[in-house]
Amino acid sequence: MSNTLNALPRLLRYSVGMPGKARNEPNDVRIVQYLFNKIKAIVQYEIDEDGFMSFDMVRMISQFQTLHLKFHHPDGVIDPEGKSFRGLIAAAVKAPPLAVNPFNFIHSSPSVRVNALHSMVDRYLINVRHKIANEAINQQSIMLSGITGKTDLSEQDYQHAYERLNRTIDINIIKSFSIVESGGRSGFNEMNLPLIAFEGHWFRKLTNKKYDATHPSISYQYKKKAQLEWQRNNRDQRSSWNILATAYALDANAAIKATSWGMFQTMGFNYQMCGYKSVEKFLCDMKASAANHLEAFLIFCQKNVALNQAMANKDFYGMAYHYNGSDFGNYDQQMKGLYEKLIRGHA
Repeated sequence: MSNTLNALPRLLRYSVGMPGKARNEPNDVRIVQYLFNKIKAIVQYEIDEDGFMSFDMVRMISQFQTLHLKFHHPDGVIDPEGKSFRGLIAAAVKAPPLAVNPFNFIHSSPSVRVNALHSMVDRYLINVRHKIANEAINQQSIMLSGITGKTDLSEQDYQHAYERLNRTIDINIIKSFSIVESGGRSGFNEMNLPLIAFEGHWFRKLTNKKYDATHPSISYQYKKKAQLEWQRNNRDQRSSWNILATAYALDANAAIKATSWGMFQTMGFNYQMCGYKSVEKFLCDMKASAANHLEAFLIFCQKNVALNQAMANKDFYGMAYHYNGSDFGNYDQQMKGLYEKLIRGHA
């Protein structure tokens, strides 16, 4: 809902509610009164659309904040882009059309101004519904499988990788990366989608902190490796993909870039370093096959000179640093341990 309303022109110009805290321009007050009348089945009260901020109106706003938005400290104010306004719109979007009493037109007819205001609000709600539907379609589209090839890698694939890197990097180093990053068995999960991990601190950076307030679970400041938000979002693959779908509906480009993909957990923001001209093509290929995961990894290694040199020298600290950054935990030890098991034939 937050992103939906951000994409629309403002319906209210100024705040409405408690006198002294809100400006209460008559037209803004009428809009809020009409929205409350649209949800009168919820608030159990109908109010005159007279543009006047009465005590009853303030009480209605406060009760709505308390009972329906679960505010602990209701302020009786609806700001143009605040949580109360968004909650009111969310309720109005779901409400059935207002019942019309035909006898009303015999005794009094609404003014042209009131009709125009109602039409404006109704068009706004229609646009909200359309945008919500489009967001749902976007969320569904990212969840569609796109497999066109194998979901695992063979010995022949690893031998090919060894040749691609000019035989300068031990084949078991390449295998170690795949095992540490994804278990080395498959680049895909039970939903036939690539293995991923969503990185909320990267989504925050890529969206300029735009969603910090509205979506703190997917846009958060980096604190430490595998912090609580990361663990919650990535506790399993279904959780990871649900979080990705939410982020994708807000900003598709940033969501793809803020996610690590496939057997080698390649970060989306490295798509160009992996040989792709567009992040959309990168996504398509990550969904298609484990061979594409390997290809992206190989191109990244070829372009990252420091990483390539560390791999060639079996410098596990350098590999960890240049592949995962400075906060790599015990990645270097994991890599070293796996490599030693592989060369002994125990992995």
